[in-house]
Amino acid sequence: MHQDPLFPEWNPAPPEDEVERLAELRAFDQLGRLAERYRSSRAFGALLDFVIRMRDLSPYNAALLHLQKPGATQVRTAAEWRELGRRVRPDAQPALLLHPGGPLRFVFDVSETEGPPPPPSAAAADVRAALEALALRVRARGVEVTGPLFGPEPPGRLRRGEGRFVIQMEEADDAARYATLVYELARFFLGHLGGCEGCDLEDRPPPDAISGRFEAGSVAAIVCGRAGVPTEAGAFVRGYLQSFAEVPELSLDRVLRVAGRLERLSR
Repeated sequence: MHQDPLFPEWNPAPPEDEVERLAELRAFDQLGRLAERYRSSRAFGALLDFVIRMRDLSPYNAALLHLQKPGATQVRTAAEWRELGRRVRPDAQPALLLHPGGPLRFVFDVSETEGPPPPPSAAAADVRAALEALALRVRARGVEVTGPLFGPEPPGRLRRGEGRFVIQMEEADDAARYATLVYELARFFLGHLGGCEGCDLEDRPPPDAISGRFEAGSVAAIVCGRAGVPTEAGAFVRGYLQSFAEVPELSLDRVLRVAGRLERLSR
């Protein structure tokens, strides 16, 4: 679309859906350009802690917020703060987040507002309910969950069945089963096991075993951490960050997207 720099009022406004698409592209591009910031283990660990802590936001929005306000603790729009009786200070600097149904939303940290004490952040999910919801909803996406509470299959891990993927759960408590399910589904949705017909996946094998384990483990660390569930996959990621200066090759964009997808499927 031609734009007249001398007479901007003559420039026709793009359609609403085009505005939304361009805004999202700018936000995603910002994350892509700055992903190098998280190549160091120290920076990646700080991002991981922040995303886990900010349960009120999607993992992707939490990462976008960390780029802009790494010290934020609780963010809302000005209108949302007003509803809670708090006022945004005149010198406050907004952060830009993606917004469902619209291009962007401007949010302010609680430290930039004044008024009565804010409500607590969102509580962790009910693990049993999340486990059952996740197992049920991935069935429509080509993944069958079997094992204790879900069928008589022997213990095992994610594997290909006859035209489907099968996760055979081991005997364990709800938290351990949820952690196992999230990690195996992270591998599935990341494309580590290849694509499958009708399940909206691309064939994206990791460059090596460590990268694959770290990428899937990062998804599990986010989803399980936000649900208050310990996970061996998260422990592996933390151990790696303590032992090495840089993280292995991974797609931060996909980690955040898959973490958000699994969290939505758990509700």
